[in-house]
Amino acid sequence: MLSSVPGSGGSVAHCGAMPIEPIAAPRLYEHIADAIAALIEAGEFAPGERLPGERTLAAKLGVSRTSLREALAALELAGRVTIRVGSGVYVRAARDRRGVRAASRTRGETSPFDVFRARRLVEAETAALAARHASPAQLRALEAAFERLAADMRENRVVSRADRRFHTLIAEASGNTAFAQIVEALWAQQSRPLTARMESLFVTPGRKRDNVGEHRRILDAIRARDPVAARKAMRVHLANAERQRLAETRGRP
Repeated sequence: MLSSVPGSGGSVAHCGAMPIEPIAAPRLYEHIADAIAALIEAGEFAPGERLPGERTLAAKLGVSRTSLREALAALELAGRVTIRVGSGVYVRAARDRRGVRAASRTRGETSPFDVFRARRLVEAETAALAARHASPAQLRALEAAFERLAADMRENRVVSRADRRFHTLIAEASGNTAFAQIVEALWAQQSRPLTARMESLFVTPGRKRDNVGEHRRILDAIRARDPVAARKAMRVHLANAERQRLAETRGRP
């Protein structure tokens, strides 16, 4: 089955003038992607063939659907498969992989689902704190960011800078600079190749429209100085965002 690759610890050794760097342990989704790629190379799945459904494949590999979903997106970026939302995941022929960047473009990237779980913990608290501490000027900036975000969502923009600004403004309004730095770092992950590809594949226009109402509820709770409601609204929003990225590639609800 899938085995872990041990990392190295301790101080960095040196060989002459060239340092020997520690070897980072692969992420779980990288192990899964390598296992599926090996099956493809061995002829287990032929070019053009649809892979088993995600639930079946996850059960056979003994992994979660979240890690499998990340692995499949990484394989698509590497040109090994094509994900057709509403149909399934298909093996690409070798001739169709020409010009596609190597899989290394996602190597070492933090799990997108891990980022969502961290955001749900941290940003729920920044929203609660912002409800207590946001200044009038910060509330006005937050309202302006929301209006821009709402326009972007209605226009189905692939990337909304206002979305990031809305969330980072909340973190700044929390009054805790460490929280603000953490939220900024988590949002920096959103532009990484694997995370961005999952967003473009699985976040529907309908989900973006739902996003507007969810952000409105967060804003209203902060403006009402209601930390309990702000915390809950942020948790619901991020839980829904994570759930959307797990929508079935076949027969999506």
